[in-house]
Amino acid sequence: MAKGSGTTGGRKDQEVNAMRDALQALQGLQQDEQQRALTWLGQKLGVGIPLPPAGGPHTPGAPLGMGSPSADAQTPKVFMAKKRPDTVQERITCLAYYLTHYRNTPAFKTKDLTKLNSEAAQPKISNPAFFARNAANAQYLALAGGGNKQITARGEALVTALPDREAVKKALGDYPLTGKKGKGAKKKKAARS
Repeated sequence: MAKGSGTTGGRKDQEVNAMRDALQALQGLQQDEQQRALTWLGQKLGVGIPLPPAGGPHTPGAPLGMGSPSADAQTPKVFMAKKRPDTVQERITCLAYYLTHYRNTPAFKTKDLTKLNSEAAQPKISNPAFFARNAANAQYLALAGGGNKQITARGEALVTALPDREAVKKALGDYPLTGKKGKGAKKKKAARS
């Protein structure tokens, strides 16, 4: 036996064991949960992990996290044409979704959204900071620190449901606004007193 060959076999066993353990840990999760876990792991390990869009196509038999070539190659212009957002808030959220799932950029700045908006051949956003703030107020986006934003589960549910308006209504019902209703009700009650 050549010197060091045992080490190579041990490294391969370690790699196979790591893959098996990761697969077992991720199999019980929903696809969007798998994507968040893989994105986080990729960031921590400094490696790129190609991911299909949440709720998007998955090639049967393909390794976890690998979408079909057509899904991975979808341009921003095609993506936006398929989603058909009605409002600037929805458009901002779709762009955030695209950055997260197609560009492996889970934290982004408003300028990243406007750059992608131009790339997607969408109408210019007159005041992007205002509309990004509105998307955050609607809880489609959240602050991620350092001036960055990230898409929320509510925002992902919205984009996944688009362009079907009934599905959007259901998705937003499944992810209601948090913290708003109670505060508003207390203010109204105090105003009446």
